[in-house]
Amino acid sequence: MVKNILKEWWIWVILLMGLILWLSSCTELDPLEPKIRKYTAQEGSHDFAPSPLPFPSGARSFHGLAKLHSSCWYDNLGVDQSDWNKLAGVYRFADVVKDKNSFILAWRPLTTTPNRFELCLYENIDGANVPHDSAIYQVSGGQLFDFELIYTNNKYSLYVDGNLLGTQRNDVTYNWIAKISAWFGGNQSAPWTMCLEMDF
Repeated sequence: MVKNILKEWWIWVILLMGLILWLSSCTELDPLEPKIRKYTAQEGSHDFAPSPLPFPSGARSFHGLAKLHSSCWYDNLGVDQSDWNKLAGVYRFADVVKDKNSFILAWRPLTTTPNRFELCLYENIDGANVPHDSAIYQVSGGQLFDFELIYTNNKYSLYVDGNLLGTQRNDVTYNWIAKISAWFGGNQSAPWTMCLEMDF
């Protein structure tokens, strides 16, 4: 009788499906383990690669994790030293360009303390650069921090490690958005190869 059962193809299919289901349940990802990816800006460039394609979506909230490496710290850009670098954010997709209306978490080195960084909310409002540098959050190189872009009542707010850094100042409604990924500068390009890690 067992030989007759094993000759039936559909029983093999059921057994195989059961085995696959069992094996996949053994390798389930831990939802608490972040899926952090390394991004690199080569010396002389602006873009941290790999740079994701800007796929549009409806405006919504986002959560992310990031870590700036010590290679991101610098103090040799002269008059451009205080420029903000972009880490992650969103822009209004209808504008086509990322620097017309956008809502971004930005960073720069704290030049008085090696391997220390400042984070702030940075907006582009109708093409103007508007950093909210009255609310600064500091992190160390290698420190993992979380950030949230919360979308409520047609406005974005930015939180880092649970601390509010600011709320959208312009009256633009972000109906359709696309993500902005890490970018070095300002005017200057990366003075050497820099790395950071992020899940966004």
